[in-house]
Amino acid sequence: MSRPVKVGVVIRMLAARLEQERAAALAETTDDLSWQAGFCEGIEHARHVIRNGG
Repeated sequence: MSRPVKVGVVIRMLAARLEQERAAALAETTDDLSWQAGFCEGIEHARHVIRNGG
């Protein structure tokens, strides 16, 4: 497996992990919806940076 392929696999793995974390945070019951929304927005931004480099 070439290096670019390995990097692509790692990027997809990290993005999938972040999506799982975001889904878990959304499923969590909380009274602080603004914190939950901000947390999920931050995770979504991290996924974007990982996939697109910025």
